[in-house]
Amino acid sequence: MKKKLPWLKYDAKKEQFQKVQEEEKIFKKKMDDAAKIWQDAKAPIEGLKKEKTTITSSMKKITNQINQNTNKRREVTDDEIQLSARLKTTLDDIEHLKRHEKNLQQKISKAKEGLAAAEREFQDLQPYEPPRDEMTQLTNDIGHKICGINDLKQRRKEKEWQLSQERENLRKCSDRLMQMESKNNKLLQALQRAGAERINEAYSWVQNNKNMFRGEVYGPVLLEVNVQSKTHAGYLESHVPNYIWRSFITQNASDRDLLVRQLKQYGTPILNYTGGNSIMCEPLNITPEMKQLGITSRLDQEFDAPPAVKNVLITQASVDQSYIGTNQADQSADDVVKLGINDLWTPRNHYRWTRSRYGGHLSANVDSIYPSRLFMCDVNVSDIEMLRSEKDEHTRNVEGMEEALKELQKEQRKLEDEEAEFRKKKEAIADRVRLEKKKREDIQRRIDLKRRTLEDISKEEDVESSTRKLTDKLAKLNDDRFRALLKLKNLLGEAVALKWSYTEKNMASIELDTKIWEMEKDVKKHEKDVLSASRDYENCKRITQEHKQLVLKAKQHAESVSMITDNLAKEFEKMPTTIEELELAIQDTESEANSMLFLNQNVLQEYQNRQREIESISTKLEDDKAECERCCSEIETTKGKWLPTLRSLVLKINDTFSRNFQEMAVAGEVSLDEHGLDFSQYGILIKVKFRQTGELQVLSAHHQSGGERSVSTILYLVSLQDLTNCPFRVVDEINQGMDPVNERKMFQQLVRAASQLNTPQCFLLTPKLLPDLEYSDACSILNIMNGPWIEKPANAWRGGDSWRSVMGLAGSGN
Repeated sequence: MKKKLPWLKYDAKKEQFQKVQEEEKIFKKKMDDAAKIWQDAKAPIEGLKKEKTTITSSMKKITNQINQNTNKRREVTDDEIQLSARLKTTLDDIEHLKRHEKNLQQKISKAKEGLAAAEREFQDLQPYEPPRDEMTQLTNDIGHKICGINDLKQRRKEKEWQLSQERENLRKCSDRLMQMESKNNKLLQALQRAGAERINEAYSWVQNNKNMFRGEVYGPVLLEVNVQSKTHAGYLESHVPNYIWRSFITQNASDRDLLVRQLKQYGTPILNYTGGNSIMCEPLNITPEMKQLGITSRLDQEFDAPPAVKNVLITQASVDQSYIGTNQADQSADDVVKLGINDLWTPRNHYRWTRSRYGGHLSANVDSIYPSRLFMCDVNVSDIEMLRSEKDEHTRNVEGMEEALKELQKEQRKLEDEEAEFRKKKEAIADRVRLEKKKREDIQRRIDLKRRTLEDISKEEDVESSTRKLTDKLAKLNDDRFRALLKLKNLLGEAVALKWSYTEKNMASIELDTKIWEMEKDVKKHEKDVLSASRDYENCKRITQEHKQLVLKAKQHAESVSMITDNLAKEFEKMPTTIEELELAIQDTESEANSMLFLNQNVLQEYQNRQREIESISTKLEDDKAECERCCSEIETTKGKWLPTLRSLVLKINDTFSRNFQEMAVAGEVSLDEHGLDFSQYGILIKVKFRQTGELQVLSAHHQSGGERSVSTILYLVSLQDLTNCPFRVVDEINQGMDPVNERKMFQQLVRAASQLNTPQCFLLTPKLLPDLEYSDACSILNIMNGPWIEKPANAWRGGDSWRSVMGLAGSGN
């Protein structure tokens, strides 16, 4: 019975399918009928549209004809307007001739009277003779005066040139005398003789550009210091280093940087003082013990200078720790050191005591005293007297030349006044001659004008002949105007006919448009019926396909349960013929069988539940496999985007690393450690070999020493230099633990990599560096000084200078 049940269901589905097929045929016939009606309704519209196209073409031709007619009428109208204007002009000319005939006789009589009066006036005019002798005499006198003036101008020009030369000589002489008498110039000349060859140029630049500084700038230091005693000047000059005397002192960093840039070409040192305006030294305290030994003063008390300059001398040269004594102090020098004095000046010797930092023993150094070469320089007095006498002589010459120039100027002005008077007389005579000549010419010109006017009036055309010509012209214009109006009449008639034809065609076109619109309304209605029938047919067709699929599935299911054989068909005939009756019979049979075979009534239920669970798990397994395959495909796609780029970067790093490592050691390589889809285990493998007999081994603490690991690490960082973008890099004590050979090679690699263009700034922090390392121009060394034993040496850095500049200045000064 269970075998027959699927076949009964198949027969039911097949019967439904046949009914749906019949409905599909009905809907298809409705759709075909609606389509035929729609096509039949569209046919007349095409004929009407063709008829409308013909009428539209005719209307266009008529429109062109109307436009041509309009253009012709416009041309004829323009011609008629021009003829009317010419006709009016001709009538005006006739009226003008009539008025002209009346005025012509009056003009002739007036012209004759004017000509006779002008001729009488010309005959009554008296003749005039110009004074030629007087004009010649005045011309000669003016020429003599001009020659005298030119001669005086030449003499005056020569005198002025001589005066300018004499003034220039006087200025040069005064400048030389001022320079020789000036104290600052003497001191600058002394510095120049001492080796500062361009100190004058540096001093002039500072004086001329004081407005560019933010604070006060002092210098050279020699010009800022004032020493009264020659002996003390010798002490101070010998005590202070030579480079300080030619140095300039600034009081802020911006002024220092400006002077360093501008005065670099002159080889002038720059010191920066950032303290206050108070003197940084203890007050002078000469104890009775000092007086008893002959100590009278301290070196910083024997000169005057601005606070900034004095503080620089105190900090740089320790002038506040140097004392001054008499000859008595020279004799008892051994006792001076007991008072805590380590520097002493006497008239004959300079004593310095130093205590060893290691052994604590005291050592003394005694130098001879030399007179001052900078402070006490003199100028030859005879040269100054000679310059003064030369200056007086130039002054007298200048005064004499100026007086001579004034006399020449007075004489030239007198001649110019006389020449101007002669010119005034000559111009008055010439004006009188021109006036008489112009008077005669004006009268003659007026006579000629009157005569020509009379001749022109007599030559005028006869008025009657002119009137006759204008009358003929007027008749011709009237004829032309009549013909133009007649043509305009014909064109207007033609335009009316064209308009009438156009209106008829337009009315026919409008009537056709109405018919077409009404018929298109019916066509659209039929089109909607066709679309509705088409949609119904498509829905029915879709339902038919769905029933067909259900029939096929029912048949496949029935065939999977059992195939119909002859015996099976006979058995089916004995069973119920409807699905409901068959299912009821199956249920009764199963209940009867269960009561006979199974003690547990739930066994069949459990079997069916497990069967459904197995099917559910199998379906879920298939879905999970498909999802897994999709995720793996997505992972491979994403991996294909970034893994080739990463491999390319690692290859570039490996090329640079291998090349740099060959210069340092034997061999090295960088590779990507891949682990399939376990991306957390990916990494970089650095393999190195420091010995020819060894093998490449992964960098680790088990195989390489600390120095070898440092070399490998810094080379790997250098290899990343071209591939990473960052504002700066910091390497901390990477050279610690390296041997000198590897450290030197490593430093060269680091300098070369950091000095390339478009690379970030690199800081190497280290407590020590090897001597004689090679530096590029892009490298700077910064020394950090700290500790309790370097207080005094640290004073040398208060000016903000670098070690290189301080040592260079100190070396050039000594």
